[in-house]
Amino acid sequence: MAQTVANLTDVLKEAWTSDRIEKQFYDENPVFDRLQKVEATMIGEKAIVPIHKGRNGGYTSTNAAGGSLNTAGEQRVDAAEYTLVYHWLPIELETAALNQAGGSNLQSVVASKDLEIQGAIQDMKSNCSRQLVMDGTGRIAQCDDGGASTTVELLASGFGYDAIVRGWLQPGMRVDVGTIADSDSLATGSLISAVNESVTDPDIVIADSITTVAATGHYVSIANPNSATATNPELNGFRNIVSQTESLGGLDPQNAGEEFWSAAALDTTTTTISLNLANQLARAVQQRTGSANGEVFTSLKQRDAWYELLQNQVRFAGDSVNAGSDAPKYRGMVVNGLPQVLDRDWFYLTLSDFCLITGSIKKPTWATDLAGSGGALQYVPGTTGFKNSVVFPFQVGVQRRNSSAGATALTA
Repeated sequence: MAQTVANLTDVLKEAWTSDRIEKQFYDENPVFDRLQKVEATMIGEKAIVPIHKGRNGGYTSTNAAGGSLNTAGEQRVDAAEYTLVYHWLPIELETAALNQAGGSNLQSVVASKDLEIQGAIQDMKSNCSRQLVMDGTGRIAQCDDGGASTTVELLASGFGYDAIVRGWLQPGMRVDVGTIADSDSLATGSLISAVNESVTDPDIVIADSITTVAATGHYVSIANPNSATATNPELNGFRNIVSQTESLGGLDPQNAGEEFWSAAALDTTTTTISLNLANQLARAVQQRTGSANGEVFTSLKQRDAWYELLQNQVRFAGDSVNAGSDAPKYRGMVVNGLPQVLDRDWFYLTLSDFCLITGSIKKPTWATDLAGSGGALQYVPGTTGFKNSVVFPFQVGVQRRNSSAGATALTA
């Protein structure tokens, strides 16, 4: 829906106490800024990233008498194939919104044009931040049992509360509800009008009356107008990168010869963070890589649990636990708490092995710039408004998977 002057009435300044609009959700993610930028070689629709998967197997040791050597081998290489995800966000403005918000007698808190354009970039970043900490499936929350109602019950254990409190599901969004085989079998592009941010009984209110069954595996995803069955394609996220069984980049650790393509460790049973668990994950990575350069990315809840845990520990030289620190250290491990990470997750990652894969478009770009016409918002003939879209095709990949580990069942 296009931005209108009526919608901007509440932010137009005549006699307000504040000169700024505070955004009501957290949409920054410092992880993106630290990923290695890689312009991958594109073959068709796929980006090819080279992988070193094994050593020369021809090593031989002999005694002084010498003898035969094992057959020469070679450095074993492979390639991961990552499909770029095209992230789009359209922007529309009515002429009156541009005209009246900038009038001399009615000064705007922010110009309507800047509000929409800058907001679009941040909204795109917010969606990508969600994808970065999830599993690449596009499934945001699992539905609980609920019948013949516009209120869709969400499983608290199926990311329901997590999704609402993180702003992943909020009024004004359009969602599909369905199964893995058919993501919009129950609702297609249904508008969310309200959410219930309950830890034990979360739900959303949508435009369609539907019946959901937890055992069927009904779930909520962002509306996909381009497919009658599938969710939107999304970025690879921490949860599928630390898997030991799922394929990634076209390589499957369950296939013979591709066993190397597995996370160092994945704990799906431990429910309470402990020094032992943190050390096990870090040790598993160091065992595979020989390096202890990883760092932890976890939820604010588990970061605080870690901080409280360390308060009772003996201090050794090189360790530091600072009151109020956002990243308390232990044995050199940096523990970063990110608002986007699910409360139950703890990831030990080596960011130098991650890559932000792009094509020739390396930043959010106006669609009109790609068409050669340039400019931000452009007039739509036959209407009273202006329109454009921002697009940024990229994917998150890894050049080495066994330098990452995780725990995904922390409920305490």
